[in-house]
Amino acid sequence: MPRLKHSKPLAQKKTRPVRSRRNDVDSAAETVGQDHPRVMKSEGPARQSLDPARIEVVDRPINGDKAAMLAFMEEEITVLVHDSNNPLDDPIPAVWNDGISQYFLRGKEQTVKRKFVEVLARAKRTTFSQKELPNRMGFKQIPHTANKFPFTVVNDANPRGKDWLKGVLSEA
Repeated sequence: MPRLKHSKPLAQKKTRPVRSRRNDVDSAAETVGQDHPRVMKSEGPARQSLDPARIEVVDRPINGDKAAMLAFMEEEITVLVHDSNNPLDDPIPAVWNDGISQYFLRGKEQTVKRKFVEVLARAKRTTFSQKELPNRMGFKQIPHTANKFPFTVVNDANPRGKDWLKGVLSEA
């Protein structure tokens, strides 16, 4: 087996076990997104089967809570992005917030700002399976959503952090 300088042969490499802690929030253990099946008609425009667009109209200035939220998002927390056995997955996931990039090393704990963890939590992949409806009435598309980069929050000093993360993970 070929050897690289200062590295072990592949057969001797050790894997790092994921440590379990009581107060950790593991993205894989949370409900991700709000999947609901939708019926696709067998005839007519597909647009009629889609959900209506969600548009929020802003009719007044943003209140003072925004400054508190921005301060909350700048707090540092410790996360661990899980290793992946899929060779097509990014070995070093990168996310961006306000034009600033943050790289995550899989399998290593890192202390980063909460705003980057939010981007990780919102990075989701949805796949669909189809089930044919009786009497050739069309197909039911059943979504399956999971995090693109599963992670665990190892340390968050803010008591609101756990509920905040669960809320972000549950959003569609």
